[in-house]
Amino acid sequence: MEPTTPPPLVLASASPRRSDLLTRLGLSFEVDPPHIPEDVLDGESPWQHAERLAREKAAEVQARHPDALILAGDTVVVL
Repeated sequence: MEPTTPPPLVLASASPRRSDLLTRLGLSFEVDPPHIPEDVLDGESPWQHAERLAREKAAEVQARHPDALILAGDTVVVL
């Protein structure tokens, strides 16, 4: 059985910190930041907001890279 080639990794973020983390792990990846509004929806908790944004970012970038593994996330600071 021949080894399979893993799908390309695409970082759905323009964050220099996230790119640095992946680079430090020795991973090969492409950066393709999404362009979605990041407004908080009425009644949305910080946890829900971060999860929704991460999912929306991943979905937008996945549409441009259908054969890739997409890494997306979001950070919300709550004081």
